[in-house]
Amino acid sequence: MAERMTKSEVMEHLAKKTGLKKKEVALVVDELVQLVHKEAKHTFLIPGLGIVTLAERPARQMLMRFGPKAGQTIDVPAKKVLKFRFAKSAKDAILGAPPIKKDDLVIIEGIGPKIAKAFNKAGILTFKQLADTPVAKLQEILTDAKFPGVPDSWPQQARLAAEGKMDELKQLQESLIAGRAA
Repeated sequence: MAERMTKSEVMEHLAKKTGLKKKEVALVVDELVQLVHKEAKHTFLIPGLGIVTLAERPARQMLMRFGPKAGQTIDVPAKKVLKFRFAKSAKDAILGAPPIKKDDLVIIEGIGPKIAKAFNKAGILTFKQLADTPVAKLQEILTDAKFPGVPDSWPQQARLAAEGKMDELKQLQESLIAGRAA
């Protein structure tokens, strides 16, 4: 496991990335820290990182599990605590975004396995993504992959599939030939 960066290493890294001097970066970071200290009682947002809040932990009773008071119940007084909640973007960047469950795009009339693979490669993995992609972009992906096809009805079909309206999708598909209006 890598060792954590020292304050000096952090300042040096930020100085290189921003083009500022190390002392200027240190002033900015120190000012941000002071601002967090001052504003935490009002809930403080650090954009892209998370939220610092001041919370009240209520008084409670606790059963001692070990030590000289093991088995005894003691009163723990109420107190203020600091909490930090990471932003979703920070969680995704650190932990990796949750995997997207791919839909079987072959269900769409006019899309075969090879076209579905080309769409997946272009980042279109779900019916919703297909429905939200403009027809011109779909045609561009087909042209780049050297596949024939007319994607005019594909977003409409994908929207029905994304909404789970499979009966309506089947009715629409019965009026199509190879994904085109008959």
